[in-house]
Amino acid sequence: MPNNTEKNIKFSEKYLKTTWLTDVRNYYIEKWTIVVNLGNQKAHISAPPEKYLLPRTSTILKDVTIKDGDSLLLIEIFNETNIGGIVLESGWDILGNLMEFPKEVPLWKSTQYDLGIAKFDPYFVTGQSDKPKDSNLKKYQVKVNLWFAPAKTNCAIHNKHMEPDFLEVHTQIYGTGRMQKFHANNFDTIYEDVIMSPGDTHIPFASVGENGNFVYPWHQYYSDTDCIWMANEFHPLP
Repeated sequence: MPNNTEKNIKFSEKYLKTTWLTDVRNYYIEKWTIVVNLGNQKAHISAPPEKYLLPRTSTILKDVTIKDGDSLLLIEIFNETNIGGIVLESGWDILGNLMEFPKEVPLWKSTQYDLGIAKFDPYFVTGQSDKPKDSNLKKYQVKVNLWFAPAKTNCAIHNKHMEPDFLEVHTQIYGTGRMQKFHANNFDTIYEDVIMSPGDTHIPFASVGENGNFVYPWHQYYSDTDCIWMANEFHPLP
């Protein structure tokens, strides 16, 4: 199998260069790039003392080599001028045109892409066990898409996405936003506020319920500035 296989992910032609990189071996990152580990392995960064990027985490790198890894997404912002125009590009639409959702909420979604299969223990990933167990390992289809919202947008409190639900984490691409938790479907009940700056990926909000499916608290994304962020979804496979 060849090393450093690159696939162009067409979130944007005018503002972002996005590359899905698999079978990584000594891959050089030249310019500032958000690197998201969507795979099963640590991605070692070749700079002394050598450190690594864990699965379902991210960072921003430049002028450094990634020694190894199985599935990484690389996002480089090469043009910030009028970056809100990303929603006018092919594959983007306001969410209210795609599903039952208030059209007065200015929330836009890109095309979604399937980026391989991940395998992990959901109890370990959600913090419900201290060590992964082979008996709990499950396979998940990895899906990613971008979101855009202008400054000061409440992107809707919710506690379910589909049935059975998937595991999601979000990576901040541009601007500053927040992932927020609530006691109820009411903005006055907020109890946790996770600041999201470019390159940040939050820890999973989900837990594994009694039926083995993912369950969520009431939560939402809020944009302090004009924001682009990425949803990283892990859909359970039979």
